[in-house]
Amino acid sequence: MTDKEKNNKPGAISRREFLKDAGLLVGGTAIGSSVLLAACGDGETVTEKVTTTVTGAETTTTKTVTSTAAGETVTTTATQQVSKFVCPIDGMEFDTLEELQAHFKAEHGGESATALNIITLNVNGIECKLQCEPTETLQDLLRNKLGLKSPKDMCFGWGACGSCSVILDGRPILSCMALAGELDGSTVETAEGIADAGHPIIGAFNEAYAIQCGYCTPGFVVTAKALLDHDANPSEEKIREALSGNLCRCGTYPRMAVAVELAAQRMGGE
Repeated sequence: MTDKEKNNKPGAISRREFLKDAGLLVGGTAIGSSVLLAACGDGETVTEKVTTTVTGAETTTTKTVTSTAAGETVTTTATQQVSKFVCPIDGMEFDTLEELQAHFKAEHGGESATALNIITLNVNGIECKLQCEPTETLQDLLRNKLGLKSPKDMCFGWGACGSCSVILDGRPILSCMALAGELDGSTVETAEGIADAGHPIIGAFNEAYAIQCGYCTPGFVVTAKALLDHDANPSEEKIREALSGNLCRCGTYPRMAVAVELAAQRMGGE
């Protein structure tokens, strides 16, 4: 029976689909997808380039996929309504911040950003004006309002696994433990931004076999990148200490230090 026939059976799933569903893609940008997918027997080289633009309450993602086997380049564009702006007094919803401010001024006698719970964040190099609830975490804001799926939730928000890690103003934090409303004016970097920038840590994790199911990988990538930002040539002991707050159920810990050392070499740390 051919692979195609097997995949057409009820409930069947291809090896390519399994890898994607398992979390080897960080927010739509492949982590070493060309090597991993080719190793699964598809026999093709795939390159993905993802560009994300946030405008008002919308996120527009443009993805360009090049397949050397097919000799084709395919570009797809998708626009997602990531959030509405809600008046905290009467609950009316608006598509843009400007509409909400005009309503608030006309109906309630003011347009204070504090009263409207409006914050400004620089996320992966893009300035975003967002409305947040007083109890909303940075993890929820990134996932639900900006569509960034790399901050995972393996411990259900208890701050115990490191899978939701992001870089906040230059240091790694647990986004599930940070209130978004307290971060006005901050700079946030997620695994999507690291991958889109072509940082060596992405390829290093792939080549050092530091990935298995991939669910925890974004958190490790973010933490490792933050370490390399402050120490271009960390010792194995420092690497293990920096990554000690991140959990991996697959047990790929022995390869993590190898991946970070490889990235450091490529950044000129040695």
